[in-house]
Amino acid sequence: DLVDELWQDQAKRREIRLGEWIHSWDTPREEDLIQNFMSAEVSKELDDILLPHIASLQLLDSPDLNQYGAEAYPVIDYILRSKKKPDGVGAYSIPFCGDISSHEYAKIARWFSENVPGASGQVEKWLGGMPLVHAFTLVVAHRKASDFEKRVEARNEEWNDSMLLKMAWADLMISYPTNSFVADVDLECLTALEARMFEDSEEAGPAGNQQWGLDAGQHHRRWNVYLGIPDEWVSARDYSESELEVRKTLPAPFDRYLTYVIDSAAPYSVITLMLHLWSLQTSYPKL
Repeated sequence: DLVDELWQDQAKRREIRLGEWIHSWDTPREEDLIQNFMSAEVSKELDDILLPHIASLQLLDSPDLNQYGAEAYPVIDYILRSKKKPDGVGAYSIPFCGDISSHEYAKIARWFSENVPGASGQVEKWLGGMPLVHAFTLVVAHRKASDFEKRVEARNEEWNDSMLLKMAWADLMISYPTNSFVADVDLECLTALEARMFEDSEEAGPAGNQQWGLDAGQHHRRWNVYLGIPDEWVSARDYSESELEVRKTLPAPFDRYLTYVIDSAAPYSVITLMLHLWSLQTSYPKL
């Protein structure tokens, strides 16, 4: 039978073993994708876009930005015009990424780390900084060149590589609305459900005090469903020692056999389990 989160239903929660799944708090989120960029997919498209510009991406140790042409490096032109100062490691933090998603951000960061000489050992100098944002500019320029060219022609202006980079940089600086990105609706729904299932608060009452399966036995593969639960889901309240007591148990043979079936993930039908339950009075598998 399907059930909901059984909010405040202590008795029902104690009767239900949970099948194992990946918790919402163990699922990588947008910000995690960027920090763990080396786990991103390798992109052949980025080879085609960025390898021809590999020399222009070597900006890790560039104390004098004035040596670079503003037309070829819009991000450097922005730094000089805004009089932006470097941070403690000599890097320039640039907040712009336009409509580049976190997944794309991570892919480009991985490509940069693996292909630009010296990048893998100096992540602090380019992740979120000038060199990587120049790579973003080149990627946007490649992907949107046709659209940019049509805009320029509509204005009867001259079209060239300098104009392409200038328009790509302008596109990067646009603050796209958050609803222009794809949201992980499944993850958000799972988070909301788990918050109701595992919240331990005054409002949740005794049902929130790790009650799932207490009277039913082990969860799937002896899964600890409360491991790593977010701190904000747990708040101080008055507890009773009786809340964690096992109030009823299955007959030992059946409990051991059902645990064996759940842990082994064997394909048993309901009828098979009923027949085994009938025979458990005399025998059950040795575990």
